Amino acid sequence: MRKMAFMLLFAASFLTACSSYNIYSVSKDKLDVTKYQTYAWMSGNESKLQDYYNNDIAEEKIIESANTALSSRGLKLNNKQPDILIRYTAVIDEKSRTVNEPVYYQSPYRYVPAVGYYRGRAIYYYRYVRPFPVYVGAEERKVEFEEGNIVIDLIDRKTSKVIWRGVAKGEVNNPENAVNDLPKVISKIFDKLPS
Repeated sequence: MRKMAFMLLFAASFLTACSSYNIYSVSKDKLDVTKYQTYAWMSGNESKLQDYYNNDIAEEKIIESANTALSSRGLKLNNKQPDILIRYTAVIDEKSRTVNEPVYYQSPYRYVPAVGYYRGRAIYYYRYVRPFPVYVGAEERKVEFEEGNIVIDLIDRKTSKVIWRGVAKGEVNNPENAVNDLPKVISKIFDKLPS
């Protein structure tokens, strides 16, 4: 039973660790992806501010996972006559948030008088107690963190307008994990693409 509870706790903590990005998508009208057959990547994809995404490994992971997601929807890569152009932007921003932490007062240990009964007689003695902590308010502090944003735009080549935008936002704690999580994040972004 303990082993089962430990495994459930481990699985829950693992699943919450993987879902640190919030995924959003926007499109102007109801998008029908089936009317598009081919796509190509635009040059000049941007990675700003940090070197987490500004390298060949991160770019390759973004493009490969997006190619996999788009090919599973029936779109084919065609650099000569694409129906859709794809552009991505990956940005790391320095952010801060205010955190309220509770503050407690812990009064010191002390001796308090007590009464006990033994064979019908009262016995007076002192016992050593530690009182419960008392909540006295909250302390506000500023926490600095890095937020990663990945934006993928699908652009209709004929009209040169963005027809769909997928965005992933999340806190980035570790540069290695930021790059290694890219395939999962990109596939979650494309899960928001209408069928």
